[in-house]
Amino acid sequence: MNEEELVYQLKQESQDAFNRIYNMYSARLYAYCMQYVKSREDTEEIVQDVFIKLWINRHSIIHGEHLSAFIFKIAKNQIINRYKSRINSYVFEEYVNYYNEEQCSVSDTSAIVEYDDFCKSLKKAMKNLSSTQREVIECVKLNQMSVKETAVKLRLKEQTVKNALSAGLKVLKEILKKSLVLILSFVLK
Repeated sequence: MNEEELVYQLKQESQDAFNRIYNMYSARLYAYCMQYVKSREDTEEIVQDVFIKLWINRHSIIHGEHLSAFIFKIAKNQIINRYKSRINSYVFEEYVNYYNEEQCSVSDTSAIVEYDDFCKSLKKAMKNLSSTQREVIECVKLNQMSVKETAVKLRLKEQTVKNALSAGLKVLKEILKKSLVLILSFVLK
């Protein structure tokens, strides 16, 4: 059965067509999402959400549109939405982890420029934080230390670390929100 027939049957609410589409695309979709999300649990959630949205929006598939393009567009939007919803906690860390120099190919100069721009924005944004907020974010988010470890290292109470982390991330969220969404849109296109 070709893709066009599968889409036709999917629009007719065929569970068999849906299962075939799932079997055709789930592994590739998982790998695609994992590149950006870097979390098995989040990736599984996104893949499930993509197929739920595919079922809900099956009548929106335009005749002649490639099913893979439709599915991966949903995935891209899900990933962006996931990052937007988590920007106040660790999204910038995820971006930096995903898009570090080791993963950028030399030929991908536009991606390297985007990465460099993001790093500059992050460094500039970090300067707007108090020294305590900056130290806490560096320990917890960039060095992946626990709140307890950070409290011991900086000789602060755990609640002070939590408060500084929350306040600092709130400031970073406001500063980085626009540039990050633009960068993610570029990276995921």
